[in-house]
Amino acid sequence: MSKAKWKEFGNIAVKKMAQALPGEKLLILTDTRADSDIAEACREAGIEAGIDTRFLIIPYMEPTDTSELAPKAAQTILDADVILGICETMFDEKAAARQAREKGARLAITSPAGMEDFLIEGICGVDYDHMLKVAERACELWADSDTCQITSSVGTNISFGMKGRPVLIGDGMATQPGELDFFPGVSIANAPIEETIQGTMVVDGNIPPGKLVEAPVTCELEKGIITHISGEKEAQDLEAYFAESGDPIAKHLCHFTLGLNPRAKTTGNVHQDEHVLGAVTFGFGSQDPDFKGMVPDCKVHCDVVLPSTTILLDGVVFCKNNRLNADLGLGGL
Repeated sequence: MSKAKWKEFGNIAVKKMAQALPGEKLLILTDTRADSDIAEACREAGIEAGIDTRFLIIPYMEPTDTSELAPKAAQTILDADVILGICETMFDEKAAARQAREKGARLAITSPAGMEDFLIEGICGVDYDHMLKVAERACELWADSDTCQITSSVGTNISFGMKGRPVLIGDGMATQPGELDFFPGVSIANAPIEETIQGTMVVDGNIPPGKLVEAPVTCELEKGIITHISGEKEAQDLEAYFAESGDPIAKHLCHFTLGLNPRAKTTGNVHQDEHVLGAVTFGFGSQDPDFKGMVPDCKVHCDVVLPSTTILLDGVVFCKNNRLNADLGLGGL
């Protein structure tokens, strides 16, 4: 990717995604595994916009690493008003990031590796405002629905209640005090009612540690908890991932997310795969408090992606074959 393209991206990331303004302390946070040119473009954009811009590089940490950030790095995060993460490390799960949000800091985060083109196309090459309009309509439908059933051609058949749980739009923009979002967007998500989550989830897309499966992995769930995993090597790897975390809560389903970006493609990059129009993501483990769910505290989090499913809301088709039901006011993407 040319430096000119990253300059354009940096301006959008700072001004639109992070919504950083003069008078605020902006922190560009990256790690040793991310492309430094992207983070540097964001730093330059912040300086050119007249914003007090700081720059922090942390060592890369595996998703199962539950240790905290070094004290100096943690303090730098706590001192920021806005944090723009160009980072492969899930630093948002660390205590410093949570404390910063409690103080009102805004976090806009992306993980560039493997989706460099989507960083540009997913923001500049799409009608972002229309995506947000569709997301708002989808949220209304979810909020008005009692039950959701998800099936797929490879064997998924899972259902859960969702009435009364907030539906969040992942617009990729950190606009409110304490807000955390990932970009490019757009997606919508909620926390299904834990005791109602029952059935079979067959993962045929992205799976930890962030790759496409070679063979489907089947997970049986009872009351929102994975009780059995079957399949070939990747099923064993997923079981090992949960065991390595050392936390039984890691197997608790904590969110249901739907991708809405027509520029996203299934590539093996977790963020991009999650944002494919019609793709379903189930998260496990650590649950963001904004979901208002009942999953106990957990220090790890992972996502699995089902690239193409049929979603029924109270028996009515909401999405099928990666196409939203236009009759419900969801057309145009």
